Amino acid sequence: MEFKKISCDTLGVMRDALCSGDDYYMIARERIGDLIASSDVHILNSANSCLLCVAEAVGGPVLVCDMGGWNGFIRSCELFDKKVEYLETDYGLINIEVLGNYLEEHDIKSLYITSLAGYTAQQPLEKIQELCDVHDVVLIIDVSGTLGDEKNRELGDIQVASTGSPKIVNIKNGGFICNITDKIEFNKHLLKSLKADNVTCAGIANEIRKAPEILEKSIQVNRQVKKTLLENEIPVIHPEYNGLNTIIPVSSKKRAKTLAYNMRKRLNMDGNIITTGPNYNRIKKASINIEVKNLNMDPVTASDINCLCEIIIDELKE
Repeated sequence: MEFKKISCDTLGVMRDALCSGDDYYMIARERIGDLIASSDVHILNSANSCLLCVAEAVGGPVLVCDMGGWNGFIRSCELFDKKVEYLETDYGLINIEVLGNYLEEHDIKSLYITSLAGYTAQQPLEKIQELCDVHDVVLIIDVSGTLGDEKNRELGDIQVASTGSPKIVNIKNGGFICNITDKIEFNKHLLKSLKADNVTCAGIANEIRKAPEILEKSIQVNRQVKKTLLENEIPVIHPEYNGLNTIIPVSSKKRAKTLAYNMRKRLNMDGNIITTGPNYNRIKKASINIEVKNLNMDPVTASDINCLCEIIIDELKE
């Protein structure tokens, strides 16, 4: 197994862009528009730059999940003194009844969610959209983990995605904002100051065409990991949901760190696919997180998956 890296053909396109007169910003915008239904696309130098622009533009209070989101957006809101409120979830997964009651009882202007709760379970995006429309709440969806999913292309008022590493569109830097409904007006000075360069845009333009295929294979691999662990009586968080990682609850933070160290040592990979909790961006409980999304999907085989699962099971049952 290999840690995710920039593909050779995308590296070649990015090198050529250094001396090219082509406007890759516009090319990338058009190709993003093929996946997300937005004519107002802004490509910036990082996902955090995108979130900074979104946080500056949206109204507060801003509602976020109590775990399984992305803390970079919360930090961006704090920079602009936007009040942040936390919605109680089931390990990051939104309960529609709980969300509906919260929006009834609180004056919320914006809701930020990641399309995958902790990268491990698909949020009920259509139902969330319906509630936000009823309560006039601006819905911001971070689609970094589901980029290429046709079902999501028109959802949300704003979609944000990272093209950093390791992501579905993986070029180590960059990100973009799609202003789908034009309810929000972004600060033009910020957008201009944080605009991505031609090399980054060339990488996005080439790599984004592969997103649906990479997403589907990543989901399939992770589904097999979850299935194998469950068959061996290893509990996982949200076992019935598709996602890009598998989260295994353990008894303590200390045990999680010990297990992760042993698993990494046996895997002997250049990059890390084993992380631990508690972690706001995953779940706020001691856990082992098998970050399938961090794998280079091209060479992954059934034998690789079996080997990975054997190591995990061996260590957990030690």
